[in-house]
Amino acid sequence: QQGTPIGSLDTLIAAHALSLDVTLVTNNEREFSRVPRLKVENWAR
Repeated sequence: QQGTPIGSLDTLIAAHALSLDVTLVTNNEREFSRVPRLKVENWAR
């Protein structure tokens, strides 16, 4: 859903991961995959 912002707390989490240049481990891939340059892994799969 392009144009729909992610939640404010998810934005903070994504920004923190980007600032540290780390991979975000989450089961919420759909939400975080919309953040450019954010590396996301799902360990629940």
